[in-house]
Amino acid sequence: MGFFPQLPVRIPYSPGMAHWWDPFWWMFQIIIMTVLLLAFRKVALRVDEEYDDPKPKPPKDPSSIRRT
Repeated sequence: MGFFPQLPVRIPYSPGMAHWWDPFWWMFQIIIMTVLLLAFRKVALRVDEEYDDPKPKPPKDPSSIRRT
């Protein structure tokens, strides 16, 4: 065995991993990453809508306007 071990690494007296674990782990990662990407997309679109709008929106509450 060289400096970088080759996979699979054999562990003596180990029962090994169940066959269902790898597909379960991949599906779990795909689902979690998809949810994160969709959440970040939603936040980014909301921020873009707020800050990149060329025309200012009127205030929602007329009492919030400052009178000088």
